[in-house]
Amino acid sequence: MTETNEIIVNGKAKKILFKSMELIMNNIQANIAHLDKNFKHTQKFIDLLHDGLINRRRFFLLASGRSAFILQCFATRLVHLGAEVHIVTNLASMPALSKNDILVVLSGSGTTSIVVSLLNNYVNTVKPYGIVTITSHPETVIGRVGDITIKLKGRSKRDKASGDTASLTPEGTMFEQAAFCYLDAIIAELAIKMGKTDEDLLKKHSQGT
Repeated sequence: MTETNEIIVNGKAKKILFKSMELIMNNIQANIAHLDKNFKHTQKFIDLLHDGLINRRRFFLLASGRSAFILQCFATRLVHLGAEVHIVTNLASMPALSKNDILVVLSGSGTTSIVVSLLNNYVNTVKPYGIVTITSHPETVIGRVGDITIKLKGRSKRDKASGDTASLTPEGTMFEQAAFCYLDAIIAELAIKMGKTDEDLLKKHSQGT
């Protein structure tokens, strides 16, 4: 390194924050190509969510850590589209899951212990209308539970990395950024599918304009 905010890339000094952003954007670009190639899974996801919105199904979103914050952002946008949404965190305060509900689970590693525990103690009591899992590892217990499983490319906390990639995009940053971008894009697809404008979404915004 030359200065505290620079890193050597191909013999040239580059600001660390821009290199980090570049790595994240490159991973998002890789996800665009990957998701396009396997679009049938995303189409099923969109169709399920659209069905849920049209038929007023309840949405339950399950994640832990930073992934839970991403699902909170997704929940906000679903509410703007008119959905009833519950974030699954504390079972004691959660309504019971029914066969008419939709569950979305986000876990980069696919092995997050608290998410597995919530699935075992909550979801296994009833089979909801549809389960979607979004993960980097569809072969895991969390990945296999989905009726629809979306694989996103990007290092999760269980994946090892070395050098610049590890320090510039620590732990699950790659997966989390890809998931945030993907879910926001899903909302855009749903809004257009439902004929919703930006003004329509703003009407559902708790803070108004």
